[in-house]
Amino acid sequence: MENEVIKNIKDDIKEQAQLVIDQIEYEISMLHDDELAHYKAGLKKEQDTYLEKELNDLEVLAVTEASRQKMDTKRKLLSLREELVSQLFDDVKKRLIAFTKTKDYEEYLKEKMASIPFDGGVIYARKEDIDLIKKELKAKDVEVKEAYFEIGGLTYISKSQDTEYDLSLDTNFKSQTEWFIDHSGFTI
Repeated sequence: MENEVIKNIKDDIKEQAQLVIDQIEYEISMLHDDELAHYKAGLKKEQDTYLEKELNDLEVLAVTEASRQKMDTKRKLLSLREELVSQLFDDVKKRLIAFTKTKDYEEYLKEKMASIPFDGGVIYARKEDIDLIKKELKAKDVEVKEAYFEIGGLTYISKSQDTEYDLSLDTNFKSQTEWFIDHSGFTI
């Protein structure tokens, strides 16, 4: 009987120990699941934060690249515009210089001189135009002097009126160039 009591005590201890072990394993399992869920939630949050940062970085990079490409395109267009305008004005200047070698230019000078109220002033003109001007103004009291004009034309300085009449093609070309740049609508 004593063996049986010891056996029952042993069985009871084993049973109690097994209950305690099962309870501990259940609690460990629950703690493990809680910890795992907690770590998974933390990892998910870190992953979402990382993805959001990467997307923001990609958006900033895309915007920056688009802006850079837009500026490059604008720079190229401005360069092309400057080149076209420069070619245009170079062509106009060449045509004006060619015009100064024609009979029409002589008529142009005569018309311009006819619009001036001469009163003993001074005309400044290109060397090539001085003979024509002197011939046209032989009866007038006007001094004719040589001056540098890249294209042509003349200027007259009235002594009595303290007035300058600028009838040079150089000045007209410059003012028309400025007008074109201001009013052409040729913008980027």
